[in-house]
Amino acid sequence: MSANFELIAFYSNPKTLDELLKAGIDGIIIDWENKGKLNRQSLYNTQVNEHTISDLEFASKKNVPNLICRINGPSYWSTEEIDKAIDLGANELLIPMIKKVEEVAFVLNYVRDRVKVGVMLETSESLAIADQLNALPIHRFFVGLNDLSIQRKSRNLFQPFIDGTIETLRPKITKPFGIAGLTHPMGGVPIPCTHLIGQMKRFDASFGFLRRAFYKDLATYTAADIIKALRESFDHNTMVSTTKITEEEKIFFSQELI
Repeated sequence: MSANFELIAFYSNPKTLDELLKAGIDGIIIDWENKGKLNRQSLYNTQVNEHTISDLEFASKKNVPNLICRINGPSYWSTEEIDKAIDLGANELLIPMIKKVEEVAFVLNYVRDRVKVGVMLETSESLAIADQLNALPIHRFFVGLNDLSIQRKSRNLFQPFIDGTIETLRPKITKPFGIAGLTHPMGGVPIPCTHLIGQMKRFDASFGFLRRAFYKDLATYTAADIIKALRESFDHNTMVSTTKITEEEKIFFSQELI
């Protein structure tokens, strides 16, 4: 586990952005992925963001340490969208719903080192070619559990933790790796966040996303409280990594959640 675990939050509103920056957040995601997503996830308890060009432009003026823009997937993306994200200040693109090496190669060739490129591993096809993707100059990989579960027709969001999926995938990835979302270690419903932190340590994750559960828990904690508690939890001295999943965790991760 890296000592410099990155905490990256999805953008929500100007006030919370200021609070996150004051609390020392490592990065912010502006999420442009919406084309086809509502249809894909309409029967599931997921979140579809509707971030705009104005959101990215606003965030770029706030001295965000790492400003990431998730663009639309291969069926919907365009070079115009890529250029717009870069021109408005994104220093990393996150590309979803990958199924072929050629799709990632296209983005890398078009970007030409103008910004970093990260990849969402959220299809069975992307998991099958993970070693080939890892050979490309990708900056980070994140396992998207929502879409992966939907494609697999599984109501169990965290099945990949207990069915060998992540265990098989992880050795193929040598770049920064992330999986699942985070909130205050004392929060998380119905899966306690402490269990997710344990799995991130188990699979040597180097970054995590703060999204829906995090924003829900802002009703109880401040952004600074949550970030401080998470940094303490990822300290090697406060939580020991394990290579095995406990029986209690198996029960939690076997629940139908989406």
